[in-house]
Amino acid sequence: MKEIEAIVAKYDREYRTRLLASAPDADRLALAFYRDVAEILKLLTRMKNVERNPTGFSIDDAPILGLLVRTWKLLTLVVWIYEEDSAEYAAVAERALVEAAVMATYLLRSDRATIEDYRRCSYGSRLKILEQAASGAVYYRSKPGRRLLRSIKKKLASEGFDETSFGAQAANGWRPGGKTFRQIFEEVLGHGLYASVYGTASESIHGSWQDVRGYSLAGDTACGFVPLYEPLRVNIGNASKIVLLATLPFRDWAERVRLDDPYIRQVLDFIDKLNVMLFDKYWKPLFDS
Repeated sequence: MKEIEAIVAKYDREYRTRLLASAPDADRLALAFYRDVAEILKLLTRMKNVERNPTGFSIDDAPILGLLVRTWKLLTLVVWIYEEDSAEYAAVAERALVEAAVMATYLLRSDRATIEDYRRCSYGSRLKILEQAASGAVYYRSKPGRRLLRSIKKKLASEGFDETSFGAQAANGWRPGGKTFRQIFEEVLGHGLYASVYGTASESIHGSWQDVRGYSLAGDTACGFVPLYEPLRVNIGNASKIVLLATLPFRDWAERVRLDDPYIRQVLDFIDKLNVMLFDKYWKPLFDS
């Protein structure tokens, strides 16, 4: 807790005034804030109620905790990319972060059976590997192929599963509860945000025409296209949208694992309040213009 207190203590009234100003160093201070948020999220994943969890976390908590750890790692990566000033690379990392944060929130608001279903769905491609090996695929007779098979079988055994344990998941297309990620996203965040927050970001993974046209080509249909090698500069204000999503599951996690200290809620409130101010700083002028 002292580590979190030391981070928050920096943000006195003068610091916040400089952060929200249009001064030359405001962008640098905003990036430092986003970096501090990632560090706070990391520290929250380390905390536990020793009465509830005298040692580690159970298999029911583990998927959520893993997604929270993934969220802070990806937020750290996003901030680093912003410092490197590349919008294209940021889009790739942000897409993965949104998936982790939304799925963690969805599981936190679901029952034990849904969390187990999420775990089982992760074995879909691995079962296909076992089927390919059983059919005599040459690769699985090689050293790396045999190592991969041993790893899959070990993980199955550790959870008490075998190749017959996944009928419901196969019937649902290896999607938790048979839901697409869009359905899960809209269940967590409501309708209207999917296309702008996640849908267009998915193009950065799949290499759609709109993505390569925006990031990898210059020119137009009239004059012709040429390769674009220089990265497009990132809008630092985009990070405020990502931070809003990154912090979302941590409130539910603190309640789930009984981190009852009211200071934790105060810290998350502080992050959200300052982040909303930054969102207004970077985006309101665009709306007003």
